[in-house]
Amino acid sequence: MSEGMVIAAALPAPEAQSSRLEQRIRALTEQLVQVRGELRRAQERIAALATVDETTGLLNARAFRERALVEVDRATRYDRPLALVLLEPDEGASLASLAELCRTQCRTVDAVGRSEDGAIALLLPETALPGALVIAERVCAMAARRGVDAGAGCAAWPPEGGALNRLIDAARQALSMARTGGAARVRSASVERRP
Repeated sequence: MSEGMVIAAALPAPEAQSSRLEQRIRALTEQLVQVRGELRRAQERIAALATVDETTGLLNARAFRERALVEVDRATRYDRPLALVLLEPDEGASLASLAELCRTQCRTVDAVGRSEDGAIALLLPETALPGALVIAERVCAMAARRGVDAGAGCAAWPPEGGALNRLIDAARQALSMARTGGAARVRSASVERRP
């Protein structure tokens, strides 16, 4: 037998080769679909991690600030009220429990997240200071019934507008006054109006 005939006898028939290739293509296609699904889920998880605070499930500080900038711009442009409430539990108290209370007491248009200093922040569009005080007092009272003492500082956006940092600073000042006044206190501070 010549060498060429041995090689031809060892090769599979073209139909068998085609069938194996088709099976391999199907298997690789199924793997590709599975990997694409895993990649999509991983991308969704990364997107969530980029905006969600893992401790509380609320907006993280960066995402909250981005939302606050949009709301401040809207309040300024349309001359509408806007309030900010900062809440902080006593040391050792459950931040997650307070966060859940805040989430349940806010409307869908409100932003609930973490401030840059770690407090829970409620941004309340179309809400003046008296409304913010009511929400803060309600959340603090509900938290106290669950054994979580918290203080709250409230500030309202001035009609003529200004910088977001002024609103945050006023709410922080009010929160500081609430924390030095004892547990479950709610205080407000005004935003300085500058020309």
